[in-house]
Amino acid sequence: VGLRVSRLTGGAFDPTIGPLVDLWGFGPAPGRSHAPAGGEVAAALARTGHWNITTRSGASALRKSEAGLGVDLSGIAKGFAVDELATLLERAGVGQYLVEIGGELRGRGLSPRGSPWRVGVERPAGARGTVQRVVRLDAGALATSGDTHNFFEGGGRRFSHIIDPRTGRPVAHGLASVTVIAETAMAADALSTALMVMG
Repeated sequence: VGLRVSRLTGGAFDPTIGPLVDLWGFGPAPGRSHAPAGGEVAAALARTGHWNITTRSGASALRKSEAGLGVDLSGIAKGFAVDELATLLERAGVGQYLVEIGGELRGRGLSPRGSPWRVGVERPAGARGTVQRVVRLDAGALATSGDTHNFFEGGGRRFSHIIDPRTGRPVAHGLASVTVIAETAMAADALSTALMVMG
């Protein structure tokens, strides 16, 4: 899914983005209080590129054409986990459920009230928990990407955790969030990130 979304969006989603995420302080290392220098961004950007990865179906395998390249699945990991839990529930005969991990959701069937699951999409500029729209989720998945809560400020600028893999820099447009409804949570997760990058 990650490589398919990378190709579909011209690289706005890239599962090799790890060096850039780390450089900007949004990975496992401590955060930053200032932007990295241009040379640091260029060096990290040189260690990325979804086009350097090929997959093999059947006996699943990945191959990278650049030795220093790594794969960072954080952009689809929560969606993947939601899909896996949904599959486990369905195999166990559960026909009605709502699974949520960190804002990525997948629903099927009806809620205990007998109506479709209702999911609130948070208003990006409002107080935390303020709902922008309520969405019915009875056979699909939903994911939201945004920069409202995860950023740092330095030198009078705000730096989003949403990094554009094509430039190596945080997005700087005015779009606050994107919500995608798709068949799977993993696809919704990747697409919401890519659309957020694209503005």
